[in-house]
Amino acid sequence: MPQRTITATAPIRICDLGGWTDTWFAGHGVVCSLAVNPGVVVQVRLSTRQTERQAVQLAVHNYGELLHYPGDTPRHPLLHAAIATNPIPDAYDAEIAVSSSIPPGCSTGTSAAVSVALIGALRAAQGHIEPPAKLSRAAHLLETHELGLQSGIQDQIGVAHGGCCFIEMAHYPDATVTAIPLTEKTIAALNDQLLLFYIGTPHLSSAIHQQVIARLETVTDADTLLDPLRVAAKQGYAALCTGDLQAYGHALQANTTAQRGLHPGLIAPSVEQLIALADAHGAFGYKVNGAGGDGGSIAVLTSPDSAERAAFVRAVAALLPQMQQIAITYAPHGIQITDTEA
Repeated sequence: MPQRTITATAPIRICDLGGWTDTWFAGHGVVCSLAVNPGVVVQVRLSTRQTERQAVQLAVHNYGELLHYPGDTPRHPLLHAAIATNPIPDAYDAEIAVSSSIPPGCSTGTSAAVSVALIGALRAAQGHIEPPAKLSRAAHLLETHELGLQSGIQDQIGVAHGGCCFIEMAHYPDATVTAIPLTEKTIAALNDQLLLFYIGTPHLSSAIHQQVIARLETVTDADTLLDPLRVAAKQGYAALCTGDLQAYGHALQANTTAQRGLHPGLIAPSVEQLIALADAHGAFGYKVNGAGGDGGSIAVLTSPDSAERAAFVRAVAALLPQMQQIAITYAPHGIQITDTEA
């Protein structure tokens, strides 16, 4: 029987206004994003070690896999690297389970949520409850330094802190995080009007980063392409502070236009079709989440009119059946950790 069960949950993030300006190649930037549920759940069950060699079992529910660490081939490098850098205490065997109802590669910061939650749980197993800022930094280093992937800083920050975050990065990777206090009225409206659609295929964030880097190398002044993203983030921040969802929708649209200008491949043809449907049904705005590209997801801030909203959802189902709507709600909290004795 397990002696301890440590459970860590972390939300995902959407509507990352200003995304791409939080990268090493941007140098400085601002991002305004929302955390939503459902997110990621990590459970670490510790039991007294039974054999000379420590046993660590890893269940990756979204892929239907049960692996042994470190013996099996590292099919999930992020998980293996997190365990390697945050080892289970020698006195214990462990069963680690990772799950989420969000499809992999949804461009909603899911990998960041996994790494933040897993690192948080593993450090709790070592007796340390880390603050969000420390966990987000550790998760970002895991992706960039340990695995050599391209990653901005906003995903890890957004899921670790939760709520509505305004992230100001004066110089990569150092950032200041300001929580935007949303009113109950604004939260209720977002829960009604903000819809998330999975495009139907996963995206590869690091590969898309390489395409954008190559594009920026062709222009004389990269800030001409990045500044509109920074402006959209500031507009979104101002709109949410006052609860003006129509202005927030305009910021989402401005960011999408800026993404097109940054690289034409960031907005997939099927997404352009969904955007046209959203416009036809009075949507306030829309934002391709994360890096964008051929896969991933898009958030749509729909009309406050429930009949118009329902008509939009029906139109998407009829004309774009590959699109999968994912039910979401605003997540006021970031990573949450519980530690219980058996």
